[in-house]
Amino acid sequence: MLFSGGISTNYYDNSEFEFLELNSKTIYSKNLIIFLEAIKAKNENIMMLCYGEHWRENIVANVLEKINLFIFDVQSGIENVSNFQIDTNLTKTEHKFYKPKENTLEEIVKFKESLEQYFRLSLDVNDTTQSVIIHHDNVCDPQIFNYPIKFIQSSEEIDTYISDDIINKELSLKEFDTIFIKDNLSLNYLELYGLRVAYHIRLSDKLGGKRFAPIVIISDFDTDALNKFAKESNLLFTEGIYLCKNTKEEIQKYQSLALQGLRNYDEFLSRIEVSAPKDTSGTHDIANIWSIYRWAKLLTVENSDAIDKNKKEVENQLYFKYIKALHVKQSNEAKQIVTPSKNGKVLLIDDEWNKGWADILKSALNFEGLEFDVFEYDFKDKTNFNLIVQLEHKELKKQITRADVVVLDLRLLESDHDNIDLENYSGIKLLQKIHDINKGIQVIMLTATSKSTILEKLYEKKILGYIKKEHPDDKNIDTVENINKFVKLVDTGLNRKYLKEIYNNKLKILNILKDDIFAQYGVDFNQYELYWNKIIVETEAVFDILDSDKGNRFLYATVSIAVSIESILSIFIPNNRKMSFWDGEAYECNYNALRCRINELFKKLGSNKNFDMSIMIEKRNDYIHKKSVVVNQDEIKTWFNELRIMIETIQNPPNLRAYNKGDLNSLINKYNS
Repeated sequence: MLFSGGISTNYYDNSEFEFLELNSKTIYSKNLIIFLEAIKAKNENIMMLCYGEHWRENIVANVLEKINLFIFDVQSGIENVSNFQIDTNLTKTEHKFYKPKENTLEEIVKFKESLEQYFRLSLDVNDTTQSVIIHHDNVCDPQIFNYPIKFIQSSEEIDTYISDDIINKELSLKEFDTIFIKDNLSLNYLELYGLRVAYHIRLSDKLGGKRFAPIVIISDFDTDALNKFAKESNLLFTEGIYLCKNTKEEIQKYQSLALQGLRNYDEFLSRIEVSAPKDTSGTHDIANIWSIYRWAKLLTVENSDAIDKNKKEVENQLYFKYIKALHVKQSNEAKQIVTPSKNGKVLLIDDEWNKGWADILKSALNFEGLEFDVFEYDFKDKTNFNLIVQLEHKELKKQITRADVVVLDLRLLESDHDNIDLENYSGIKLLQKIHDINKGIQVIMLTATSKSTILEKLYEKKILGYIKKEHPDDKNIDTVENINKFVKLVDTGLNRKYLKEIYNNKLKILNILKDDIFAQYGVDFNQYELYWNKIIVETEAVFDILDSDKGNRFLYATVSIAVSIESILSIFIPNNRKMSFWDGEAYECNYNALRCRINELFKKLGSNKNFDMSIMIEKRNDYIHKKSVVVNQDEIKTWFNELRIMIETIQNPPNLRAYNKGDLNSLINKYNS
């Protein structure tokens, strides 16, 4: 290339090699900028320096001029048609012109007409609108559009291909005014993938304002026919969608029109409906996918392969794009997500644990002193699942025994989706086994069911509460409120973890009392049978009271513990006014106080433990006399534990002090005492 201020005209020749002469004013113009940008993009052509962005049209115009002269010469008898040759420069335009089948005047004229058509359409497009065509080599001429995008689906799932390849890698990177889409983009016409692409464009928030651009569907059928083929054709009745015949003239007409795009998005959403994907097992799978996406987004869960995979599914699947668009109005930004405040151990049992729930709930329960554990099991392994339900799986039993709160999915097996009876759900069967271990373990149910009858019956199973896995149809569920409900339920459960110890002590006491532990002392059975039964009843009552929602449950439990202790004393000290044990041995207490009698009795049994029950007795007495009393769970736990130790001491007295009424030494001891 040569350029100089002395060159008066531009000259180009490629007969031997490409040679270009330019005036300095021509090269030092915007053409140079266009050329340099093209070099960066690796699609430069030397003609850009001379003719700028219309360099292709210049090549076509030059060839057209030569063809017109050639035809004139042939018709004048000066030139022979056999000498016709196509200018090699045309290949630079990357456009498919008509190729003469033979060197006849008729074929040369057809070639000339294709040059004229290109020149006219090219200028029309550039002067009016920037258009995209998504095709499958089944439109009249993709090259008449600014950006031809060929739809070539691989083995990838259709929605993923459209989202990744068509939306993200093509449309998001282009500037356009109008989108043309062929209705059929596969070998099966009636799949009408073009309509699905149009849905994706409208529902893809990654496109920003581009998704509202006018969309022209190119079809070989009219609206009525398409509407019979597929319900997706209801898109044709929404704003900003146009239907165009698959002819050059019709497409050219739509290219020249100032088409209106989509203005009322809410109206658009109200007029369409996208069905759930067929590759899910119904509401359960959809609720899991949607809930995981919503919770992970609000909790900003990061560095999780499971969450990333779930997010990609939601952002690629047309159904979930549609659901996202419907939920976009629900603003959660101003709402505060609460954090846990209690220490303890939480266990998750869910068949979807590795789909993202483990990562999400761990993030929601991120608090120092709170341990989060997961039962990592492949619930599709039906061979061993019976071991799970029967709680014979050793690792699971260990994890449950350690846990203070269990977060348990209602339906752990595929077969649960066919059940209509709550009792047959795998989660309910496992819940019963958890209660067999310890009724003090707090259980929160996770469920995707929307059946109110099932949800109401859940509370009959003695659960702490339930959390709904949000199905997209649950429009009344606010995600932040749902997360907060979960965290608060866990806090409540951890606040009630003392019930585990209460329940264990209850079992230990009742296990001892199932045998007659008082017979060894030679006490008359008729004298202690009533009190023996009373201890059993009150011991049972302590846990039941504390496990209830009664406002004064700590005070009621205090009274039950006090009644149990008084029943013990009534067995061994049948008449406290005489200040003597069942065998006649005397003891001495100031005012014969209850706290004194307790310690005197257990000294006689050989115990060195000092049972300090003074606070319990004082609060019990104040309550009876209708004074204001407050009892906390730590006090209850301590007092019930003391009752257990008393029962164990009675079962196996360390060193019973025997008393013989006729023995002089015993009389002296009685006197000295």
